[in-house]
Amino acid sequence: MAIIASSFIVLEDGTRNKEAGTTVYEGTPMTINENGNYEPAAAGDKVYGISKLDSNQYQDYAWGEFGAFGSGMLTVVCKGILLLGPSIYNEMEVDSSTTTASAPVIVKLFDDTKEYTPMEPLYVDGSGLITNAPTDKTSLFGKVVSTPVQNGGYLEVEVDPPVTSVAADLK
Repeated sequence: MAIIASSFIVLEDGTRNKEAGTTVYEGTPMTINENGNYEPAAAGDKVYGISKLDSNQYQDYAWGEFGAFGSGMLTVVCKGILLLGPSIYNEMEVDSSTTTASAPVIVKLFDDTKEYTPMEPLYVDGSGLITNAPTDKTSLFGKVVSTPVQNGGYLEVEVDPPVTSVAADLK
């Protein structure tokens, strides 16, 4: 599971389509493009929120399995507090005496090489990862609530994209 928000109150928007051809993992920072659709944010993009649903090759809750059901719309958390951790896919239990285990795919949501401090601003880097060391401060979207060390590997964040792109305005 990439995000845990069950014990938090969040503001969500689920009224927009995902841009065709984009891959979205639960917990991915999202922006709204010129077509009015969701797409993953990167450095230089204003962040609208964090994706609450997957829409990727492993599971697609926006369209449903094989496109057979679902509205095609993603749900994005626009404001609230979330615990973010890596998404793990392609993990299968197999009988090792007869079958070779598939290699799981781990999708990181935040830069786990950085140390985080509560109340510091969070951005999206050029790779689409959440970080506290921005390449472009336009992608400011929230702040750290508690660190992965405190939460067993999960980064607790407050999602509250500002109108401004100045980190000092969060205080």
